[in-house]
Amino acid sequence: MTIYEAMTTRRTIRRFDPKPIPEETLKKAVNVARLAPVGANAQSLKFCVVKTPELVSAVFDLSKWGMHLKDGSGRPKPGQLPTAWILILNDTDIKAQPMVQDIGAAAENIIIYATGEGIATCWLENIDRAAIAELLGLPENLKVCSSVALGYPGMAAREVPLPESGATPYYWGEDGVLCVPKRSLEDVMLVK
Repeated sequence: MTIYEAMTTRRTIRRFDPKPIPEETLKKAVNVARLAPVGANAQSLKFCVVKTPELVSAVFDLSKWGMHLKDGSGRPKPGQLPTAWILILNDTDIKAQPMVQDIGAAAENIIIYATGEGIATCWLENIDRAAIAELLGLPENLKVCSSVALGYPGMAAREVPLPESGATPYYWGEDGVLCVPKRSLEDVMLVK
């Protein structure tokens, strides 16, 4: 898979297979995150890999999924939870507040790398940061900024269509897969 293919086939997945992700793969995901571009090269971001099943489940309980799906169907059911999380943290001893672009670049590097390895992801911002920090016993200087849920895609999530539409809310398709419409290339690209 080329990088372009990983970037164009990547989808947000909300149904995972319970198969664990190899330690080396998680380590490489953190490595590509740390190498992401950072404003002023501050490098205040750190990364917490959560892979212990009890902690993965506890972090899951402190997150909200698929809020556009008002019936609650965007939240994975038991047996479909991610098998790992990579939490993006900021070390306030280095920088009081990270740039949102730094967090986004790190998350995107994790997501694209994982896609190339056949691992599904869901980038979540609607998390209880303080409760997660307490759960994991993080030191006071490490603040939870963002999270990426990881796992192998569940059967229904392997082939996810990419509808082009002017509408942006996501929805469940007739075939049981999550559809996340994207505006067409013609709608978003200006050439001068």
